[in-house]
Amino acid sequence: MTSTRPVNDYPLGFARVFRPVARASFSLLDDRPVLFSEADQKIYELNQVAAYIWCSLLDQKPPEAICDDLTAFGLERVAARDHLDQALRRWFKLGLLGADWELNEAQSFCARIGKLAVNIHTSSERLTQLLMPLFSQTGSVIENAEDTFEVVELDGLAHIFHNNACIARCAADEVLASLKAYITEQVISRSCPDISFHGACLLSGGKGLLVSGRPGAGKTTLALHLLQAGFQYAADDVVLIGPDGRATGVLFAPTLKPGAWAMIKKFRPDLENCAVHKRPDGKRVRYLNAPRNAHSGSVPIAWIIFIKRTPGIAAKFTPLGQLETISRLIDGSYSPSGKLTDQAFGAIKRTVTDAKCFELQYSNAPEAKDAVVELCNA
Repeated sequence: MTSTRPVNDYPLGFARVFRPVARASFSLLDDRPVLFSEADQKIYELNQVAAYIWCSLLDQKPPEAICDDLTAFGLERVAARDHLDQALRRWFKLGLLGADWELNEAQSFCARIGKLAVNIHTSSERLTQLLMPLFSQTGSVIENAEDTFEVVELDGLAHIFHNNACIARCAADEVLASLKAYITEQVISRSCPDISFHGACLLSGGKGLLVSGRPGAGKTTLALHLLQAGFQYAADDVVLIGPDGRATGVLFAPTLKPGAWAMIKKFRPDLENCAVHKRPDGKRVRYLNAPRNAHSGSVPIAWIIFIKRTPGIAAKFTPLGQLETISRLIDGSYSPSGKLTDQAFGAIKRTVTDAKCFELQYSNAPEAKDAVVELCNA
């Protein structure tokens, strides 16, 4: 597979072909060679060697051929390579240059998240093995995919590209969280007419359970306990609510913060083998391999539970009326347009109509799990 990207800092020799990006133009002003960057709105003056290198790149000459030319003009071979290397690195850093490379199809896969299908290509088997556990549904790449992501590791940093545009440059331990955050944004921005709700989604007997709560309330921890009790996984963070009131989970691996690791390892010892990653906000997380039997379609919601962790209290349900439930759902929802429309309100109302809605106060996750299992079995 061959791709062309504007990049930031690639080592000489990694790419097969270097070429100027579309938004950079070469001109002579007062017989002095210059480059104009449309993106930066700046003019960069070139010396004669740099001007020759740029014009050679416009002619699609490979780096070694340019070095041969510079040597023929009288430069020592080492000096020629040094001039070329410095020019390429500077132009990469300025975003004036792109590169072609080949990525192995064996390190490529397709992932399905919500209603989105994306092809993902990486520059190494290690990166592929790092990324795949994030997704519950993976398969062979599909032709003519609307979205293609490439993750290329260079000079110790991972570069993430989406449809030819570089969208992130980060350390290796940040790539998983960065990719997840960006794909989630894409899913949400394209979800119309669905609305996005912050919560976990599980199934019991083919019926949906929504679990929501403030950050740190233990949503994912409770969800994993429920999986151990036989519930089916659909999402742990974002759920799409359609116009018909049915919910579709945005499937990613469950995300666990350090405070939950010790508890979860008691019944999921495989967590110990999951790498520690860093989120864009600097927090450390582990991604527990996404269940392969996860539910990917829409489901009617039978229960909606808002959790509130309170030290020293036994698990206790408080019934919620439709008005209170809808208000809380609206607080935790997001519409691509930035506003909840009448249609979106109708969707939330349909979700609530046939659902049993509660607030669950608890201090102990296993007790909360038992209470939810009893509720759903009843």
